[in-house]
Amino acid sequence: MKKSYFLLFSFALTVSGCSLLQQENNFNLTEQEVTSILNDACTIKREKRQRYKIDGKRYKTLSSSKGYKKRGIASWYGSDFDGKQTACGEEYDMYDFTAAHKTLPLPSYVRVQNLRNGKTVIVKVNDRGPFIDDRLIDLSYAAAKKIDMLDSGTSPVRIFAVSEAEAANYFKNNEKSIFSLSIFEKIVNRNRRSITLQVGAFSNSDGANSLKKRIESLGVKNVFISKARSKRKTFHRVRIGPVKTSKEYEDAIRKLSSLSLDINLISD
Repeated sequence: MKKSYFLLFSFALTVSGCSLLQQENNFNLTEQEVTSILNDACTIKREKRQRYKIDGKRYKTLSSSKGYKKRGIASWYGSDFDGKQTACGEEYDMYDFTAAHKTLPLPSYVRVQNLRNGKTVIVKVNDRGPFIDDRLIDLSYAAAKKIDMLDSGTSPVRIFAVSEAEAANYFKNNEKSIFSLSIFEKIVNRNRRSITLQVGAFSNSDGANSLKKRIESLGVKNVFISKARSKRKTFHRVRIGPVKTSKEYEDAIRKLSSLSLDINLISD
């Protein structure tokens, strides 16, 4: 009899800001561990004040991020910029916890709190922007998803500068990328099985069929609907798979990034 192992891995994680602060207060990492975890690929470091002009407006960067805190509006940017060079010289990865800011030194690390729901994430500031007057920070797709602001597009936030040690501690205890390829590879290697992505579950077939068509229109292959009964109810689960290779996994996640979905990995 074939069994399905539902991995306890939902990418819509809910962690309270209070519990995060309790976790982050114990920094027992060595300097070498901090350097290794942060894996800083920035080739352009701007420790001193720097002036630049965008669309006729002048900006002057801060000499240090220490003590920085501010409230404002956060937005996010995704697949249109994925793989392009950031202002600090490394490639933008929409699945890592990063951000763009107009004046913080590159790189800097800040904690971002969504004031609508209290959810927080620590990000690496490695890019410049957003160059819109009422925007404070531009988050990566992954960071925006972590604090549940993909649907709204923007959200009021509070940001605090954190030390490299605190950022490294956070990244060590929280997967830096919510769609990390390493997660996929660990599951496949451990179970010697292919992976199925579950992207939605509906009590009626119309909703499931509608999502299936939307996903297929993005060029995603092997989308199917699986029925399951639970407590006398029938659920129509929209799934993609089997996903057998890292390339197939990355391709599917990239195409799904334009939709706001709670994606679960299932090992069959």
